[in-house]
Amino acid sequence: MHCVIIAGGSGTRFWPKSRRNRPKQLLELLNGKSLISQTTARLEKYSRAEGVYIVAPEHLAQSLNREVPHIPTENLFVEPTPRNTAPAIALAAFILRKRFGGDVVMGVFPADHLIRKEKLFHRSLVLAEKKAAAGPHLVTLGIQPGYPATGYGYVEFSREGSGDVHPVVRFTEKPNLETAKQFLEGGSHLWNAGMFIWRVDTFLDNLAAHLPATAENLAAIEHLIDTPKFAEALAEVWPVVDSISVDYGILEHADDIFTVETRFDWNDLGSWRTLYEVLPKDSDGNVVQGDVTILDSHNSLVVSEGRYTAVIGVEDLIVVTMDDATIVLPRSQSERVQDIVHWLKSRQRDELL
Repeated sequence: MHCVIIAGGSGTRFWPKSRRNRPKQLLELLNGKSLISQTTARLEKYSRAEGVYIVAPEHLAQSLNREVPHIPTENLFVEPTPRNTAPAIALAAFILRKRFGGDVVMGVFPADHLIRKEKLFHRSLVLAEKKAAAGPHLVTLGIQPGYPATGYGYVEFSREGSGDVHPVVRFTEKPNLETAKQFLEGGSHLWNAGMFIWRVDTFLDNLAAHLPATAENLAAIEHLIDTPKFAEALAEVWPVVDSISVDYGILEHADDIFTVETRFDWNDLGSWRTLYEVLPKDSDGNVVQGDVTILDSHNSLVVSEGRYTAVIGVEDLIVVTMDDATIVLPRSQSERVQDIVHWLKSRQRDELL
């Protein structure tokens, strides 16, 4: 299987540590290794470095090359600008078809997720690859929900399938709390983790059916792939491809979709709060990174990079300090980090983004 990593995310919910030129996937948030290096290592165990590919916007290409230099240069597919996941996956699919033919299987994986119990992860890949290779099936990896999350999309499935491979009934994006509770109690919904497996020709057929403008524009320059003229041709058509997620653009309209009910431990590390949840804590429930003193405080995350930080007498806070910026907010409101990023953009404070 050809494993494609989508590495164009901006990671704004990890500001001020995550910046435009150093987004979440390049940060060492866990285990002293960047998330992109952990993702590539996980997939190399299944497909070797030669079978791992990265799609990323042009401004991140050099940083990714430095971070995972063992991935072949020709396996880095450069987008002129970020245009969401559907065109990113489409770009990879056309390149893979040009190089290997349409009947090969490709997997699509985010660059910044935490996965534990890797043997179970690889078992799920075997099931998904087998199903994808057997016919024109679109296959997702579904995560067993541990609580009624309102920040994830859900996949409803039918028990008609055999083993852990089930037909998909429908996708639901980020439900309200009451609906999420019903999904959890019903037992026929999984979290949509944004990991997909399909044959290249199956995906491109669905692209042509549901996002024809993207399909036509990229197909028109497919013959230039791996030639000196391709980058210029891609830059010309890229502004008119659909800027949409693969979920909204294709999966919600497609037929013949299956999901693999997975058994591994998964976390999308979507915010400082979720990072706090997966890191080991001291006897007061605190997580500390960097040159920090924390006194008479509980259940807080304090991260300092580059300067000494002292915290006294606080509860349930997130404190993140960089040389040029600091953020302090309640742990329960960690999603609101994006509010300050939007505020900075509106004030054109580009030096902080």
